[in-house]
Amino acid sequence: MSFFVAVFGLLLLVAIHELGHFSAAKATGMRALRFYLGFPPAILKRTWKGTEYGIGAIPLGGFVKIPGMLRPESGDLYDVEDVLGAARDIDEAAALRLAAELADVQRSIDQGRFDDAREAGRRLAAEVEATEGLSPVQKRRVLRSLERLDQNLDPAAYWRCSRMRRLIVIAAGPFANVVACFAILTAVALYGLPVAVPVVQSVIAKSPAAATGLRAGDRVVSVNGHHSGVNGIRNAIADSKGGPVKLVVIRDGHRLALHTEKSEVIDGAYRLGFQFGTVNRPYSVVHAPRFAASEMWTLTTGTVGALADVVTPSGRSQLHSTVGIVRVSAQAEQAGATDYLVLLAFISLSLAIFNLLPFLPLDGGHILMIALERIRGRMVSRAVFERVSVLGIMLMALLFVVGLQNDLSSILNTQPH
Repeated sequence: MSFFVAVFGLLLLVAIHELGHFSAAKATGMRALRFYLGFPPAILKRTWKGTEYGIGAIPLGGFVKIPGMLRPESGDLYDVEDVLGAARDIDEAAALRLAAELADVQRSIDQGRFDDAREAGRRLAAEVEATEGLSPVQKRRVLRSLERLDQNLDPAAYWRCSRMRRLIVIAAGPFANVVACFAILTAVALYGLPVAVPVVQSVIAKSPAAATGLRAGDRVVSVNGHHSGVNGIRNAIADSKGGPVKLVVIRDGHRLALHTEKSEVIDGAYRLGFQFGTVNRPYSVVHAPRFAASEMWTLTTGTVGALADVVTPSGRSQLHSTVGIVRVSAQAEQAGATDYLVLLAFISLSLAIFNLLPFLPLDGGHILMIALERIRGRMVSRAVFERVSVLGIMLMALLFVVGLQNDLSSILNTQPH
């Protein structure tokens, strides 16, 4: 059950990201053809105001389809050229008309007369519909290609919109994840975060703490004469370096002195083998947002530092794939709702940071292309865009493989022998 809850949380964050893009596209007047929760085939779909809304059968987050992410070229009509060039059952006059219409569309695109190209494409589609000698499969292939061209030439398509509108739509995805992180952390803080208190919750069997007679419910007052809170008690035990430890506790209203011969190394530090209890401490309406902002800043600086350190072996060892994310999320869900929600918030912020990396096809790569366009005064060529995208995909695949290797190694190393 924990696994499915973890997967659902991750997919929800992806859907929130796509919802950010979609909402910004609608708000700026950019055309959005589809918005799906999950991926097709569709379980349920409905078209409203030019957008197809649906719920997909494949639960992999969601997606928004915005036409014209690449500037159209005359070569995009290769399907039409292929079908019309191979057609043998249409008469010569019809073939000449279709060839002339296709040439008009391609010439208009090459000359930058995109509205004319759109009109010529529609005329060609009508001509194909009326032409005899083309099979239903051939007609469907041609009309689908012309429909894609029509969508990509729409004045509200992505590439035809202003730089500011494109920047808003691209940045809205990561921004939605940032907002989700802030909202979750604020809500959790208002509800209350678990805070450790110096009251023993449990004692590990056969540990130094068990040997002293320490019990659940004991309130630890001092360690080796030092009076302090939970962190001070932990530090005092760690500083014993395996030496004797004197605990003073309050049990049933009475003060008791408990002595241990030594502390032991447990989970990498000197400990006695007991766990403190926690209480739920809510933040005020004023302090909860401050807590959220502080935690987000800490995670952001840490993540950026880790990404900068990825070229080192220690940095690469910190990379994780979706396998590791789901595994840790499932463990957090088992620990409790609060831990799970905090982790979900951190994953949401991490998704935003990762998507802002300046590599195509990530959002940060698109933002970089918009910045270069602003500097150059014109769009980066489609050929350059596609080459940079291939490099970005290769880099992301490499990061995923390294992260997956780390996750699998971690899973195998924690299996019982």
